[in-house]
Amino acid sequence: MTPPAGEPRLFECATCGGVGIGDNRPECCDGPMETVETAEAAVDEPSLESLLRTVFDMSGTELDVCLCVMEGGELTVAELAEQIGYDRSVVARHLNHLADFGVVEKRRRIRPSGGHVYVYTPQPPEVVRERLRGEFLSWVRLATAQLDDLQREKVEAIADAGTDERQWTVFQEE
Repeated sequence: MTPPAGEPRLFECATCGGVGIGDNRPECCDGPMETVETAEAAVDEPSLESLLRTVFDMSGTELDVCLCVMEGGELTVAELAEQIGYDRSVVARHLNHLADFGVVEKRRRIRPSGGHVYVYTPQPPEVVRERLRGEFLSWVRLATAQLDDLQREKVEAIADAGTDERQWTVFQEE
């Protein structure tokens, strides 16, 4: 089933197996990528929380921290922890993850009284969207590779074995 006009479509390179998502047919290797035809959606549309948790390993708490920095401008861990009521260690951990992600900028500031403090500044929304989109596409590429590794012959061999004994233990619960 092809998505309606104006909605992003999924593409795949016939040469290297690369995946692309977009409105226009992207190019890869020797030419334009092929549109991947999909059946009626077998999965539910993900919520923002489940998408952030699954793809970016971002908890609801981390999303709260991210949104507060995006709204509050330049903040220290202590200022943000006081503002949102979370423990400083929790806020620091999430801010460092967001900085590694490129969603916030982390800078060291020297205090006039001595020592230093880290301040966190939000990246512009378009930078955040582009960064998350890039990371998402990377995740899709890696997830697609995982599915490709699921060897059809192995699945068929298990189905043809005809025994009640499980031979494939990858997905078995212990």
